Amino acid sequence: MNKHTPSPRRPEDTPPIRTQADLEEHWRALMGPLGFGTRSIWMQILDDENRCTPVLMQIEELPRVPGEDDTDGMRRLLEHFREDGGSVAFLVTRPGRAGMSSSDRAWATSLTDAVRRAGLRPWPVHRANDQELAVCSADDLAA
Repeated sequence: MNKHTPSPRRPEDTPPIRTQADLEEHWRALMGPLGFGTRSIWMQILDDENRCTPVLMQIEELPRVPGEDDTDGMRRLLEHFREDGGSVAFLVTRPGRAGMSSSDRAWATSLTDAVRRAGLRPWPVHRANDQELAVCSADDLAA
């Protein structure tokens, strides 16, 4: 499968994200039909009123598991958004059909750590594969 193209959606057209369910709905609307050719991270910056900003980034072709340099690099990137007083949300996508993988868990843990170390308000990391889109719960990350 080729590169995933999200559904066109302007940040100003999205409702504020106040709950984890709102965030999941945002990711579903943005992703459209599931199906991914490579492992990617989608990063959405939210303003201090929980509205999506125009900052939506996709980082493609990730390694199977993050290294310390990946976590530190993400922390440094996120520090640029700290002054705005907002928050950041992540979606980890990959090809395949299995439920949460050890790779999904490693990326979710790394991203959560980077957000906290950058001093931003975290949202639960979500994950998607060719079959499902779901939240990475605290229980999932502790397993």
